[in-house]
Amino acid sequence: MSGSARSNSFAPVRDIRLRLPLSHCGTRRDAWDRGAALMVPEARAMELERQVRYASNTVVAGELLHLAGRAALDIGCGDGKFTRFLARSGARATGLDVNPYVLVRARDTARDEGLDIAWVEGRAEDLPFADDRFNVVVFSNSLHHVAPNEMARAIAEAARVLRPGGDLYVMEPVAEGPYFEATRLINDERAVRNLARDAVHGASEHGLTPVTEVTFMALRTWSSFEEFAAEQEERGEKRRQVLAERGNEMRTLFQGAARREGDRLAFDQIFRVNLLRRR
Repeated sequence: MSGSARSNSFAPVRDIRLRLPLSHCGTRRDAWDRGAALMVPEARAMELERQVRYASNTVVAGELLHLAGRAALDIGCGDGKFTRFLARSGARATGLDVNPYVLVRARDTARDEGLDIAWVEGRAEDLPFADDRFNVVVFSNSLHHVAPNEMARAIAEAARVLRPGGDLYVMEPVAEGPYFEATRLINDERAVRNLARDAVHGASEHGLTPVTEVTFMALRTWSSFEEFAAEQEERGEKRRQVLAERGNEMRTLFQGAARREGDRLAFDQIFRVNLLRRR
């Protein structure tokens, strides 16, 4: 079993606010803080001082979003895993991705599961939809894959296709924590993840008001560095090359970031969810 994630425990875990400050200087962060002060009442219970817990993206989304009967767009849907969650939750779901080949797989999987989902090829920064089309728009682990100079435009496009009162849900991995440290030599996305955070903090410029921000963790475990390395090698030539050239350094990082849980080496992976609402 590799890269397993624990998603069924809701017990609070250590508070990492001091180690993971969400600070950002400048007017955009100031605007974000002013908007957060106006948080809608129904979201305050979820805020809980940004208390950190073990959860999953679908659990958090299920708590924050009203989906039944609503039109929902998953931008950068990839293989459609989160899009299928939207559909199973009763949404009229649409998945959008720039890659036509991955959309074929997504369509086939949804059909096999008996789900009625629309699949559309397109780009986040130029959405092929009319204004005010959707009640919910989602970036699920996808905003940081948008070209850096197009992230703000992607947020603006999401706002454009949202109906007034509609929700924008952005889930992004945080470039901190044990899992990030263990993998940063092969997947250091610190720069683009921080740019994605900045784009979210600038969302008020596009008619979006922050509702709440939630941080959660998923638990990843491996039996050994060798199991971890074998899994990474299956994920592409770039990772195989890094392992070949810097394997010893990666082993040191991996072992330094790990903690023991039984016979497994465990790593917390940290995620941030921002919920915004169109004015």
